[in-house]
Amino acid sequence: MYSREIEGQVYTFGVSGKLWRDALLMYDHQTRSLWSHITGQAVEGECQGKQLKILVSMPKITWQFWETHYPETKVLSVGDNIDRFGQQREDEAWDGYQRYHQSSNAGISGTRYNDFRLKNKEKVVGVRIAENYRAYPFSVFKKTAIVNDTIAQRPVLVFHHNKSGATAVFLRFVGTKRLTFVNSVDYLVQDEQTETLWNLITGIAVEGKLKGKRLQRYPAVNVYWFAWARYHPATTVYR
Repeated sequence: MYSREIEGQVYTFGVSGKLWRDALLMYDHQTRSLWSHITGQAVEGECQGKQLKILVSMPKITWQFWETHYPETKVLSVGDNIDRFGQQREDEAWDGYQRYHQSSNAGISGTRYNDFRLKNKEKVVGVRIAENYRAYPFSVFKKTAIVNDTIAQRPVLVFHHNKSGATAVFLRFVGTKRLTFVNSVDYLVQDEQTETLWNLITGIAVEGKLKGKRLQRYPAVNVYWFAWARYHPATTVYR
């Protein structure tokens, strides 16, 4: 998620239908410049070189969970393919990219990628902190939904819920206290130092000594390894 404001001007965007490094490009209606949706940077046109500000967004969760925690939410649109029970109709659930997801082919151009640290289509949680990049393979989260790690000398908590796809990254400092997290159950996790219980969707402590405190969130993305590595070749991989 990006802010649409650049140097005091608000831009509106659309999908250009063009690709760069096998990823779709956006364009802005004001200058027709082309923007990478992965990096947020303009790659061609009057705005070339300008950078959209990354905003931290809420991880992917079910509508039921969201509505429970944020009952005043307004829904932009549910479209015509949602039935009265809030479910997608079967005739609209077909995935046009199913063969692409199931194949080992990377990209549209046919380019072969040489970063063999992971398989091309292995899914990872991509994290960027202070120009430092790290990929966390989904396989890391088979037995536990959390990883305590350090990136750019900043202690971070990486959360990925395999069943729902929910992902979030937080700073492990609250005030001057450095926390280590253990005992995760779905979206809830406990810190070792104070035994406070935290909600990893909201980032807020719900029980314990630190109740009401909020963890600082960092941007993160679920993405294929080949796409992450191609845009961020200096990335490290969490083992």
